[in-house]
Amino acid sequence: MARRRGRPLAPIKTLDRRVGQLADALRQARLRVGLSRPELAVKVGRSVTTIHRAEAGQVRVPWPLTRDIAMACHMDLDTVERMWRQAGRPGHTRLTEAPRVSLILTNADLAAALRRVWEENGEPSLRTMEARAEVRAQEREYAPLSRMSAWRLRERKQAVTSLNQLYAYLTGCAVPEEDFPAWARAWHRAIRSKEPVPWRPGALTSIDEHRTILLRRPETLMLEAGLVAVDPFPGPGAPWAARCRPCGKLSRFVFSEVIEGTSRCPACRRYHSVLARDQEPLG
Repeated sequence: MARRRGRPLAPIKTLDRRVGQLADALRQARLRVGLSRPELAVKVGRSVTTIHRAEAGQVRVPWPLTRDIAMACHMDLDTVERMWRQAGRPGHTRLTEAPRVSLILTNADLAAALRRVWEENGEPSLRTMEARAEVRAQEREYAPLSRMSAWRLRERKQAVTSLNQLYAYLTGCAVPEEDFPAWARAWHRAIRSKEPVPWRPGALTSIDEHRTILLRRPETLMLEAGLVAVDPFPGPGAPWAARCRPCGKLSRFVFSEVIEGTSRCPACRRYHSVLARDQEPLG
């Protein structure tokens, strides 16, 4: 018989919800195999606090943690995965607001819907999405999906450029193929819309432009982005002292973030980007 150790376990207050039922199943499985929380934490390489959180039933913890606990406690993974999917998003109560696929009219609508379909299908990792798309690319005419492309589409930093890319993303999110025609019609409506694709921090205009930009001197690119470098180039990922031309304040900027368009002056709150110049301050 499994031995209970340590202080009495606090009752799970959300047993009437699926997240509570998942937490209870994880707890009971741990007790059946006779593991304490510290022992389980060692087996799965996590902290005791993380194990406690998984068994508390307040939020759904990420799938990799749930999977590791299930394997350490000899649970049926298919059953646990089904319970995890039904328990909702980890740490969130609301999904991204997006129209139904049949009501998508613009690029913004499509971007929001793609984000939401990722959320509704268990928020698969970028590695999982890439692997799923690769399998389908070998079987059908769909294109592969890189992790970078999956991330940019998921985060709404680029628009869908082709049906093949759309199908690859949907495959990565485990959307049934019978739903693809509706998504294709939505994509055609979006690209026919008069709404321009809004610039977002980090949005690249094209791969060719990106490559052309990176062949030029970093100091020149910083200047075109509205920044005057005052130190030698330290490398793409290191802080670089530069003066913001609009406000005149000296600060530190990361060159790779300037290229991506995610660099923001801490003084005037203006985004600095080589790919989108003359942007007004946001917020």
